[in-house]
Amino acid sequence: MSAKPRYLRIALLVAVLLGVSLGTSASILFLTSSPSAAPNFLGSTVTRDSITAEVVETAPPGLDDPNIPNTPDVWLGLVENAHQTIDMEIYTVAYDYLSGPIANLHNAIYSAAARGVKIRMLIDNVIYQGETDDIHTKLLMDEFDRDNNIEVRQLSWAMHSKVIIVDNEAAYVGSANESLNAMTSDREIGILVQSGVLVQELEKIFEAGWTENTDQPAPENELDQQWIYPVATPIYVPSWVPATEDVVVGFLNSATRTIHAPVYAFSGYSPLLHAVENAAGRGVKVQITVDSDYGPDPSSEASSVAFPFLTDLSKIPNVEIKTINLPDWSHSKVVIVDGEKAYVGSANWSTTSMINRREVGLAFEDATLASALETIFFKDWNSSYARWVTAPSPILSFITNTLIIFVLLLAAVAAVLHARRRKTKKVRRDWVAELWASSRQEV
Repeated sequence: MSAKPRYLRIALLVAVLLGVSLGTSASILFLTSSPSAAPNFLGSTVTRDSITAEVVETAPPGLDDPNIPNTPDVWLGLVENAHQTIDMEIYTVAYDYLSGPIANLHNAIYSAAARGVKIRMLIDNVIYQGETDDIHTKLLMDEFDRDNNIEVRQLSWAMHSKVIIVDNEAAYVGSANESLNAMTSDREIGILVQSGVLVQELEKIFEAGWTENTDQPAPENELDQQWIYPVATPIYVPSWVPATEDVVVGFLNSATRTIHAPVYAFSGYSPLLHAVENAAGRGVKVQITVDSDYGPDPSSEASSVAFPFLTDLSKIPNVEIKTINLPDWSHSKVVIVDGEKAYVGSANWSTTSMINRREVGLAFEDATLASALETIFFKDWNSSYARWVTAPSPILSFITNTLIIFVLLLAAVAAVLHARRRKTKKVRRDWVAELWASSRQEV
């Protein structure tokens, strides 16, 4: 037989495989270039084991989700429905406005005090002393403190938490400060919880900060038996409360499919950085957003902080990073792992938040709450506010995918042909052996 037909068959096979590879690669490129889609929204509220938890947001213009309650409404509802106590620890408390959500909240606080509710406010000492841009904060807090039913204290250590606890039964924990932009135009994410036991744990954390005495006994239940539990950076925090760093790094190390992290700032703190790199190395798809002021090259001229390492991190396979350039700030502090568990709180991804400053958050394992968080994340990720740190190269991806698919197909065809040859040789050997045996019998 002439060798020419054989070469033609090989050329035809290679052409077919290459065509399939190109088509498949084009399909992959089209799908991956489309906006990333969040998993199905399962709801923003869940009740389990006598604990009700609900995701709360402040949304930038155009990104509000009607299925998720807004921060000012939740805060106002907590204060207006207080009967006995309100305990607040909030990093920034803005000066009183004549109207709007902050004025409404402050009026509700005074009304609660007038009906006999005992109110305690814990604030960061630097903020209280007026060493920030808002020089009116001390005047406001002193005015609150003059009310007989309102007491104000400043923590002697750096404090960044944002917690409101009402009647030892309901609480908000999240990223929102008591400021106008946090109520109207920032991206803020928090959790509203209603539960005797869980809120009692948050109350113990507050009490440790208020008295600066960490000798606060744990409630009767054990934390590790809950699906949702408080975590904190160990600054005037009871020893039984899990540390923020341990929980967040543990979540990252447990990821098998996805990590979605909308964070205000990521400074490259090594335990977090190594956990992200290790997750990407084992095939986990990592997507991170940071506020544009804390990107590798901040767009804001007023920003004095930039993290160039984000550019190198974004070039690692399986890692994608975007900056979010809002009119104000993308201020949330969240990590969602595998669409099943998450941290929501006040801690940024920095040494300060993980070690040196009081931070409070909630960690949980629940697909419904995680779906609400991922809905928020992908709204921002796919919005006009988002900018790639390092945009994926479509041409390089197309070439790489084509080569990978072609090699895999070629290997599969070679394996099939090899198996067929082995089968043919076996059949031929069996036929020869049978023929030989028959001939021996005939002799």
